[in-house]
Amino acid sequence: MKLNENDLIGIIGAMQSEIDKLLGLLSKRHDVVLGKHTFHIGIIDSHPVVISRAGVGKVNAAVCAASMIMKFSPAVIINIGVAGALDPVLTVGDVAVADSAVEHDLDYGVLGDPRGSIFYPDASNEIVMPTDKDVADALFAAASSLGLHTLRGTIASGDVFVSDPAKKADIRAAFGDTVRVCEMEGAAIVHVCRLWNVRCGVLRSVSDSADGNAEVDFPTFTRLAAENAANVLRIFIASV
Repeated sequence: MKLNENDLIGIIGAMQSEIDKLLGLLSKRHDVVLGKHTFHIGIIDSHPVVISRAGVGKVNAAVCAASMIMKFSPAVIINIGVAGALDPVLTVGDVAVADSAVEHDLDYGVLGDPRGSIFYPDASNEIVMPTDKDVADALFAAASSLGLHTLRGTIASGDVFVSDPAKKADIRAAFGDTVRVCEMEGAAIVHVCRLWNVRCGVLRSVSDSADGNAEVDFPTFTRLAAENAANVLRIFIASV
């Protein structure tokens, strides 16, 4: 994909560790505070970027994305960070690039609507929210160029840290075997970008296996996974 020289790239991570390396690359930096979110504006590899730490969870992520869009009008928003593997092929340090996103914790119970159904204010609805294909292609190419084992597919987001093999199986049973990873923000950011018609992508690096060992794996491997995601994104920025 190609952006115009002055097109702003928005980058959102949930945790400070997920954006620290990118902040270290930022030149001509200045910060803007909106509510509890701080937006770091500057240049990486001659391209204008705005970076923010959203905080954990779908509401934090949605507010951050909406604030970024309304204040800075980015041409594209990329959500980066770590995730738990749902696909058994993925292991710690591997990368998942989202072709689509679902909200696995949207459950309407006795109302009868399919799990994950998103109802937009214009009366349209969907369950699987596509990301921008050109963005996904570029992220996949960047990850592959680093020799990282990378899969494309669906990312599943919900306001729960998945550490139970039964929950892992439940998500894949509900949304299919192309669901690669689970986390807590990506689908919310895609949701907001769909509402505002902003191009978006999600890049996740595996920090744990979303099983009974997640409590141990997560703090051990999150730094490696976050660094992989940042390295991929730097190549992505240089390529667009």
